[in-house]
Amino acid sequence: MSWIHRRGVLALSAASAASALLAAAGCGQKDVPAAAAPPQTPAPGSIAITQDDIDTFRRSHAEWIDCESGAPAIVPADMSLEQFGELLDGGQSPAFDRFVNVASAFFLHASFAAGHYAFLPPFGKRASFDVTDEHIRLLQRANWQTFLIDCKRPYGDFTHFEIDMADILGLPVTKDAKGHAQIGKDAEKRMDALHADMLFALQAYIRFARLNPGRYVVPDRRFSLHLSRPLCRPVSATRIAMYQRALKAAGPTPDSHRLAALSEAAAGLFALD
Repeated sequence: MSWIHRRGVLALSAASAASALLAAAGCGQKDVPAAAAPPQTPAPGSIAITQDDIDTFRRSHAEWIDCESGAPAIVPADMSLEQFGELLDGGQSPAFDRFVNVASAFFLHASFAAGHYAFLPPFGKRASFDVTDEHIRLLQRANWQTFLIDCKRPYGDFTHFEIDMADILGLPVTKDAKGHAQIGKDAEKRMDALHADMLFALQAYIRFARLNPGRYVVPDRRFSLHLSRPLCRPVSATRIAMYQRALKAAGPTPDSHRLAALSEAAAGLFALD
């Protein structure tokens, strides 16, 4: 083999090696569009919650409803308590309908734990508040009516609500000579103070309950308005699946049987395990 021929072989070998390197690096190749991901069908009963929705919920505030025993409520941002009450009584507002959906997503899917929470700006002259396990248990088990706690019977069937609170928290409940439930004066004072603190516990929930943007299963407004309660932990996948099966079985045609079935299914979503 001549030197010239050998040089050609060497040159070709070098060129082949260079081509292989370029190919491995993806150079010199035409860009091939990546296969588009197939569109995902939204889960039945789900809605999109955006960061703007979350920010709007954060701007709502806890407010004390001063009637009967008194209790806190979540009032939407840029809305007076009176305007809120009118909408709860059947008024129409797309913004309020959206608030109902977002608040329901928080109540069903957000996480909220005991801890020290700083209020910036301060809330009710408090710069911070310590949420305890007792506050969370009361939030979960209160008599919620839409996004407010029942002022007359906040935690159960008693107008003497301190008895219901003690029962929820596992405190001793005894009966006097007439058969009336009682917990003692010291325990009553503690329950009264704890009930007043629920305003701050609810404000901490509004500002700090954890929820990311995404799609979340929630019942529609007519059920959320009557069944909502903050679970303080994400609803289980089992309960979501049960609700979606009920939604599918109910079908699209509205009638009394469908409403009853969906109401029962929605109640299952908000039930405590």
